[in-house]
Amino acid sequence: MKRYLSLGLLLLVGSGFAASAVEVTTLSGSKVEIFSRGDLVDLLALLQVAGVKVGFSAASGSYVASSENHEVHFTPGGSLAVVDGELVSLPGPVRQLENHVVATVETAAAILRPLGFRLLGNARALSLVAAGQVPVVEASVQVAGETATLVLFGLQEKPRVVPETDGFRVLFSQSVQLASSPAGGGVFSGVQVQERELRFFLVAPWQLAGSEFQENPLRLSLRMVRQGAAPPKAQARTQPLVVLDPGHGGEDEGAKGQGGLVEKNLTLTLSRLVAAQLQKAGVAVRLTREGDEGVALVDRVALANRLQADCFVSIHANASPARAARGAETYFMSAEATDAEAAQAAARENAAAGDVQLILWELAHVANLEASSRLALELQTRLNQLSGIRDRGVKQAPFAVLTGTTMPAVLVEVGFLSNPEEEVRLSSPAEQERLAATLAQGILAFLRSRPTVTPTP
Repeated sequence: MKRYLSLGLLLLVGSGFAASAVEVTTLSGSKVEIFSRGDLVDLLALLQVAGVKVGFSAASGSYVASSENHEVHFTPGGSLAVVDGELVSLPGPVRQLENHVVATVETAAAILRPLGFRLLGNARALSLVAAGQVPVVEASVQVAGETATLVLFGLQEKPRVVPETDGFRVLFSQSVQLASSPAGGGVFSGVQVQERELRFFLVAPWQLAGSEFQENPLRLSLRMVRQGAAPPKAQARTQPLVVLDPGHGGEDEGAKGQGGLVEKNLTLTLSRLVAAQLQKAGVAVRLTREGDEGVALVDRVALANRLQADCFVSIHANASPARAARGAETYFMSAEATDAEAAQAAARENAAAGDVQLILWELAHVANLEASSRLALELQTRLNQLSGIRDRGVKQAPFAVLTGTTMPAVLVEVGFLSNPEEEVRLSSPAEQERLAATLAQGILAFLRSRPTVTPTP
C-alpha cells in the first residue's frame, strides 16, 4: 500500500545551505533552494516544487509520481522507469544520497517531462516550465579548433536562419524563450531574444558557415568557422586525392525503388567500387562514410576541405514522379537552379540539411566554377555513352552538400530508382561495376586535364 510523503523538510531555505543547494525558479516565478551535490539534484524536492503528488511503495522500494493523467514509477538504484505502464530507459540512474533521492538534471527532466513539466538549466540554476507555455529553446556550444557548433534543442518547428554581418538570426513562427545564453570559446558576444527570433552576435573573426535541421528530436545545428586563421599545413603527397561522398546513410535512406533498392546502399556500393578503380590508377581516395551511418552534410564538406582534396564527387540516385524518367544527371553548384527539375532534385537531396548558406562561400565557388563544370562534363559525357540515351545534361542547382567546398565539386545522380527498369539495371552487380568504371574514367580524365596533376594511367 502506498503512503504519500511529506516533502516539506526537503526544501532547503537560507544561505547556510548554499554549498550544497541549487536554486530553482518555480512555475510562479519564485525561487527556492533544494539539496544538490555535484551534478546531482534532489528529485523528490523537484517533484514537490512542480506540485506533483509522490507516493512510495515499501514492498517494491519504488516511488510513483502522478499528475492528473500520467504516472511515472522509478526506483533508487535503477535507470529504468515505468511511464503510463510502459518501460522506458532514463539518461542515468536514480540514487540515494545523504537521505535524499537524487538524479542528474537530465534524468530528473526525463521523469518530469511526461508529467507535463520541462526542467531547464543545470546543477547550478534550474527552472521549471509547464508544458504548453511559450517554447523554451536550449542552447549548447562545442568548439574544436577553428570550428564551433551551436545546437538549439527544445524546438517545436523548423526555424529559418538569416546570416548577418555581425552574426545571425534564427526566426520562428511563434514566440520563444531562451533557457540560457550559450557560453564557450569566445564565439558569441551576446544573444538578443525578440519574441519570434533569437539574434546571436558573433565575436570577430567567427562567421556562420552553415546550418542543419534534424528531427527525432527536433534540433538545429549551426556551424561557425573562424575566418583568417592560418590554414592547416598540407601534408606532402605524391598522389592526387579524391573525396567520394556516398549519399545519405543511417536513418536517411534516400530514394527507394519499388523492388526494394535503397539509395543509401547503392551509393555506398558504387563509391567503394569507384574508389578501387581510382586506387588502381594511383589516386588516393577517401570516403565520407565507410558504412551505413548518418553523416551531416557539413561534416562531409569539412572532410574534403580539411584534406585539401583535388575534387569532391557526391554520388546519389534519382527519383521522379514521372516513372519513365531515366538516365544520369550531373550537377555543380549554383545559387540558381538550371530548371524546375534541377530545383526539385536539389530540394530532395537537401531535405536532411538546414538553410544553404550560399553567400558565405561565394568566393570559393566562383574560383572553382569552371573546374567544377569541366568535371561534371567529363562524368556526364561518359554516363550518357554507358546508358545509350540522349544527354540529360550537366545542370546547376543549390545542393547543400556542395556548399562550402573549396575544390571542384559535383553531385552525380546515377539513375532513377523510381523507374522499375532502371532499378533492375542498377541492382545488377555487373552494371554497378560498369557504372563505377565509368565514373572513375571521368574523374581520371578531369585529373589528367589539370597541369599540376599527373595520375598514373
